[in-house]
Amino acid sequence: MVVKLTLKKNTYFDSVSLMALTTKVNEINDVEQAFVAMATEMNKGVLANIGLLLPEVQTANSGDLFIVVKAVSEEVCDVALAKVEVLLKGDDKAATGLGASKKKYVTLKSALNDAPDANLAVISVPGEFAKREALTALTNGLHVLMFSDNVSVADEVELKTFAHEKGLLMMGPDCGTAIINHVGLCFANKVRPGNIGIVGASGTGSQEVAARIHDFGGGISQLLGTGGRDLSAEVGGIMMLDGLRALEADPATEVILIVSKPAAKSVEAKVLALV
Repeated sequence: MVVKLTLKKNTYFDSVSLMALTTKVNEINDVEQAFVAMATEMNKGVLANIGLLLPEVQTANSGDLFIVVKAVSEEVCDVALAKVEVLLKGDDKAATGLGASKKKYVTLKSALNDAPDANLAVISVPGEFAKREALTALTNGLHVLMFSDNVSVADEVELKTFAHEKGLLMMGPDCGTAIINHVGLCFANKVRPGNIGIVGASGTGSQEVAARIHDFGGGISQLLGTGGRDLSAEVGGIMMLDGLRALEADPATEVILIVSKPAAKSVEAKVLALV
């Protein structure tokens, strides 16, 4: 096996696009493992777990983009790396979702000016900028799904408290999945519509449950993610409680299902009291 690396300094792409791109590159024949991501500590940990943490990546900054390919030959590695370059330039937009939207905007406000009826923003920017963008969205009356991580607990509490006061959903940070009115956001399984609503503090757990419901003939009305820290003592289950209330008010939802990692006991008590 041959391993090749390309490192692009100060080159940012959002994680949703890079995960879609990575999946596409891994479909190339004779590629054993490909990983395209920002050089964050979490992604370095993933590389370490699969035995591909090269020294150049280890010393890279979180604003650097890396492309690692492990394949049967140098030629296959070169083909895969060339494919990534094509995808990053957006020349295969339909295949990856990169740049697939018909319109692009420089700022959230410019998007709102063009689409004033929009009511939800998906935020996938580096964590240091995520709070700013979320506040802009919430201030303008948008629900928020924040895919970004590396957001402080204090900022999470501030955002969720603000959203709660405005009657808006603040899903995340580090929320990777949702299904709102049968539209999948970020990473979502295609499941049939139905009467079961899910509010989950575990993204992969929520996806698994939704897929099993589909397999057994049921369907999903809504799937609301909270972010993995929501049921901690510090955050207090703000989004879980608001999500339950939203599902209770949703005419399409007849059954409510909670998915969670172990919660802080004080928060668990609040959630079960509402249930």
